Amino acid sequence: MHKRSLQPVDVLLNSLFRNLGILDRIRLESLRRKWHSTFPGSLSIHTAPTELKENRLVISVDSPAWLQHIRFLQKEIVEKIAAHGITQVQFRLGRVRIDEKRKVGEKLAPPEAFRELTGEDVSRISQVVEDIDDAGLRDQIRQTMEKAARRKRRQ
Repeated sequence: MHKRSLQPVDVLLNSLFRNLGILDRIRLESLRRKWHSTFPGSLSIHTAPTELKENRLVISVDSPAWLQHIRFLQKEIVEKIAAHGITQVQFRLGRVRIDEKRKVGEKLAPPEAFRELTGEDVSRISQVVEDIDDAGLRDQIRQTMEKAARRKRRQ
């Protein structure tokens, strides 16, 4: 009989999300939600995390003056977000979208960026979450997977 070793839930979830190709998107969303509290004041108004690839975060800055200023703060910024696994930051001049909750949601993407779930999608998601005992965690993972599956893949 094969004996399985128990693993912490975060290890299993990180592995699952990595296999689904959504781990960086989840980490980025977490950073977006905490951006205002991590960098209170004008810094969070003029900047926003926009891309995350492995341990490198791209931060959009809304003006050339702020872009120049923020480069002097690079080391401090990396130190503040190191808990998210970030080791490098890159700054880029770009649009900084601020909403009251500091998050990006599906409602901001055009409807054509999404598709209906297929029976195969629903079945695969159900198989992944069926052994999760915690109902809240199971629902959260199901919602995350459904959201990822609805988004059309770029060609």
